[in-house]
Amino acid sequence: MKPVRLRHGGVTREIRLDADSAGVLRSPRVVTAVAGDQIFVWCDGASYAFDRVRSAARAAAGAEHGADLLAPMPGRVRKVCAAAGDRVERGMVLIVLEAMKMEHAIRAPQDGILKRLLVKEGDLVDAGVELAEIAAPGAGG
Repeated sequence: MKPVRLRHGGVTREIRLDADSAGVLRSPRVVTAVAGDQIFVWCDGASYAFDRVRSAARAAAGAEHGADLLAPMPGRVRKVCAAAGDRVERGMVLIVLEAMKMEHAIRAPQDGILKRLLVKEGDLVDAGVELAEIAAPGAGG
């Protein structure tokens, strides 16, 4: 896994995390879990929540693409409920992702047109992977 920049208490550090297929790191003293842009660490009875720091270039690229949909955690795509070109409404279920034996509905964050669908049923995805992209109604592209 490539290095990740984390921020906690105003201090930013770059670290490398290696995780199992469920996105969980385990050792005798440390357990970590990734959920979206947060990384949770449990160590010696204490717990910590870290925020992933995104580069300015990546944040700007995301803003240019409109409403990108990212996997909140590693999992398997169980169901795809829309196709590229479909008109979608805010809150509509687009993809069902199974992670840690639970199903998670990935919903449209805004009204628009499903511009790109980047996964299919059965695909395994990592946390943070782009699943689909929604364009504003009437937007070119």
